[in-house]
Amino acid sequence: MSRAAKVATGIAAAVVVAGLVVLAYPAFAALGGLEHPSVSAASAAPSKAATTEPTAAPSPSPTKDDGSDDCPTEEATISITGKGDGAPTAKLVFASSLTDKGARPGARGEVVSNAQGIYSYIVAPNDNLISIEQRLCIDYGSVRVFDHVLGSAIQPGAQLILRPDPTIPWIEPVPFDAIPNVTNIVEFSSTIYEMGVAVRTHDLDTARALWSRSLSGHVAPAAQAAATKALDDGDWPVLEQLFP
Repeated sequence: MSRAAKVATGIAAAVVVAGLVVLAYPAFAALGGLEHPSVSAASAAPSKAATTEPTAAPSPSPTKDDGSDDCPTEEATISITGKGDGAPTAKLVFASSLTDKGARPGARGEVVSNAQGIYSYIVAPNDNLISIEQRLCIDYGSVRVFDHVLGSAIQPGAQLILRPDPTIPWIEPVPFDAIPNVTNIVEFSSTIYEMGVAVRTHDLDTARALWSRSLSGHVAPAAQAAATKALDDGDWPVLEQLFP
């Protein structure tokens, strides 16, 4: 047989075999004799770099800041009695009305409490007395008088006593022995304010110097005794009420 004939015969045989395999494949597949090659997920689709979705930061819990002034009709008030008789004292009346309704513009300071309830308020920057009244339901005029506030300005860091101890005398911001048109009341009031700063910073030396130089002998007798003893003992709680 010639070479060309051999090649033709070989090609024909290969075609026949291939046709038989194709015809037989379904039967083998049904019998489980043949399996489709498995395709992994990785090869089925092109790989894709993992991405991270942005997550919103949790929001802080809101605090009351709506400026509401829904206080009782009878607001808490610091009542001062005994002015001019040598033993002025102060106490909180309508004390049950004194409550903290939440920080707001003009009243974002710290409220300090003791066993009796709210005791004082630490002034924050940009605070004002009216907003503090709306927050705590206490008459701001009585707070201004008791705490020796000059005009209506309150200084950040100052402590406003709101629940005074009635057993501690109150120091009036004018000399007990003032002589009309002679005594310099402005200078005396300014020294009271300086005393408050010294007490607030626990600067005992400065407080003692101010007392000896300008105040001692010019306050009511009961206040004279209380202040002298507190300065000798370094009794800060008493000094804080005498010179808030």
